[in-house]
Amino acid sequence: MDDLSFVFKLKTTSNTSFSSLDNNLHIVVFPAIYNLFILLKGEYKMSNRHSKNPSNQNSKSPDLDLYVKGVHFHLHKETLAKRSAKVTTLLECNKLHELRWILRDMDINPSIFHLVTRFCYGYKIELSADNIVSVLCIAYYLDMSDDHSSNNLLNKAITFLEQRVLMSWSETVKALRICSEKILDKLADVGLIEVFLDSLVEKALNDTRLLQDLITLPLRLYEPLILEVSKHNVSIENLVASVCNYAKRWVFEKDSGDGSVSSNKREVIEAVERLLPHERGTISCGFLFKSLKESIFLDACSDCRKGFEARISNQLDMATAKDLLILSPTEDGSYDIELLKNILKSFYSNYSVSDLSRFVSVARMLEDFLLEAAASDAGLRVGTFKELAEIAVAASCDVLSYSDGIYRAIDVFLERHRDLIESEKMEACRFLECKKLSPEACEHASKNEKLPLRIVMQVLFVSQIQIRDKVAREMKGVVEEKTQDQVHEDDEVESMSKKLLKLEIEPDYSKKRKIENLECVVHCEKKKTSVWREMKRKFGCMTSSTMDACNCHIKKRKKTYYRYK
Repeated sequence: MDDLSFVFKLKTTSNTSFSSLDNNLHIVVFPAIYNLFILLKGEYKMSNRHSKNPSNQNSKSPDLDLYVKGVHFHLHKETLAKRSAKVTTLLECNKLHELRWILRDMDINPSIFHLVTRFCYGYKIELSADNIVSVLCIAYYLDMSDDHSSNNLLNKAITFLEQRVLMSWSETVKALRICSEKILDKLADVGLIEVFLDSLVEKALNDTRLLQDLITLPLRLYEPLILEVSKHNVSIENLVASVCNYAKRWVFEKDSGDGSVSSNKREVIEAVERLLPHERGTISCGFLFKSLKESIFLDACSDCRKGFEARISNQLDMATAKDLLILSPTEDGSYDIELLKNILKSFYSNYSVSDLSRFVSVARMLEDFLLEAAASDAGLRVGTFKELAEIAVAASCDVLSYSDGIYRAIDVFLERHRDLIESEKMEACRFLECKKLSPEACEHASKNEKLPLRIVMQVLFVSQIQIRDKVAREMKGVVEEKTQDQVHEDDEVESMSKKLLKLEIEPDYSKKRKIENLECVVHCEKKKTSVWREMKRKFGCMTSSTMDACNCHIKKRKKTYYRYK
């Protein structure tokens, strides 16, 4: 019988055919029929070259059972002991049970162990970048050194690694990308982790574009590689690109929901935060927002979350509304208002008033974000919209001349929520500052049927003020600072707004009466003649119709006719 004879326990349920043998039956597979066997069972692949009988044959029956990941190998003790010092020691101590499961602590593929046993039986084996790391670990673990047997496997594997793998960047990466944690532990025991890392770092420093190839490596290898490369004068663009692509591959891609996968993702996103630089503008805002969202979802450590928040706030003026939308809504459909406030608070605390352009960018971005939220989220509640609008208004205060963005967002929100009652509409419009609407926005709002009546009336009044001021500026030819009279006019607008807010929503007939009476309020509330009214009178701008409008509250006297005799 050939020395290389394997016995497999075929766990099947029937004994009527070759493919359905009895569970307890041991089948001895000779090299001559091995290829036929793998075609039927698909266990291993063996080339015709390897199926030839070795020169040294053993007439003894296999006397050693080994198990690798549930696969049963029936081998010869003497043959393995010739190559392995560890097997020899276990046999001498009569530790057969430990010998049967000698590789239980190693994450070894049965096909790799099959390769090692072929070497023990005198077959020529082919080493490659795909199997060299596992073969090295087995040879080291079984103590297959030249001290025990000449021309042993450990020395051959090390020579192949030095001459064929480490000399090539692609072969080195290929050899490492399939390493499991247990294999990496064995590599660390041997001291080969540092050998691999030194080889890759040396090549990466000569061409940082090679960093893109490292995204397939396990985190245990990738993080120290990037940390070491970052200590040298390398292209920060290539460094950031590699880290971002690593996150996209290992974190952003969807998974089956396995808990172990989520745990690994959490470790990766925390490592990504540690590896990313803090320089402003080196990382896209979209990636930072997405990373922050993933860190929250994966329950990453607080340092990780704060790190992403700090990078975002440092370049918030470079973000877009779509970037901000990445954070919301959350799983329950709500918006993380506190998170948004924290980012804004950090942003404003980092810049002085001289950075007004950045404030303008953030204010406009928040208005666009409010509009996008209103347009894209049909389930957006009035209360949430009001909170987001409050943030947008606060950001635009004393920064933007007009608040047209707020108005557009309100218009879209009311369009998508046609079923709101009047009080809910007023809540949605609560932070709309009519005084900060442009003439074009005022014109649109004055005809907008979706707006509450009170808001429309405020807009109409503001429109009159805007026309008055425009005419005054054209007459004077220059834009002057506010005089005391102009301040008084602003007080009039504020007073008018308060009066309008006191109006109650009543049946149509009452509405009409209120509107009629409102004309009197508009024209007659002033206690003294304003500069604007006096100017119109001097230049003949007051007509009989306007005068009548102003005196509409005066009851007309009943005409008296006298008879002349």
